[in-house]
Amino acid sequence: MVYRSNLNTIASRIPGLIAVALKPRVPPCVVAAQGRFPKARAMTLMPQFHRGPSAIKRLLDDYDRYLSGHALDPHPRAYAPTFDMRESKDTYQLEGELPGVKQSDVEIEYIDAHTINIKGHTEHASEMEEGSWWISERSTGDFRRSFSFPSAVDQENTRARLKDGVLSVTIPKVASTWDVKKVKVEE
Repeated sequence: MVYRSNLNTIASRIPGLIAVALKPRVPPCVVAAQGRFPKARAMTLMPQFHRGPSAIKRLLDDYDRYLSGHALDPHPRAYAPTFDMRESKDTYQLEGELPGVKQSDVEIEYIDAHTINIKGHTEHASEMEEGSWWISERSTGDFRRSFSFPSAVDQENTRARLKDGVLSVTIPKVASTWDVKKVKVEE
């Protein structure tokens, strides 16, 4: 009862205070983020009613770029190409999508007995004869991926091939050099 009378007193003295207090507020993080995301993400030539999981991925990518300070840059400087990795009896097989990447722009190196690095660079022409960009979603810049294996691999016989935008790397396993020895448990 005391609170209501205080509220009525304040409301009568300062018109509009209640309306301001009850008005939904925009969180400060949303206000700070306004205008910092790339405009290309919002533009579309035709309305899309269902964007699917890729829209969520792009939203998370935009948020990561916002946190890293590159939100205003329409062309990110680094990206991570997607790879599939499978294991067979004798080898590990990596297959990654590198569309538009030249063979000379890809480097593969081992940094230790268990880890392979794949790095490179891709870019697209940023100059146009006429017109302006509406959407720019292709990833450009430097990329680097590292893959670690549970045991040593045969670095000398590793083979890689880049064909039709797919990098295939075959990594032979090293045969075990020691035998399993059982220990008898005594009573």
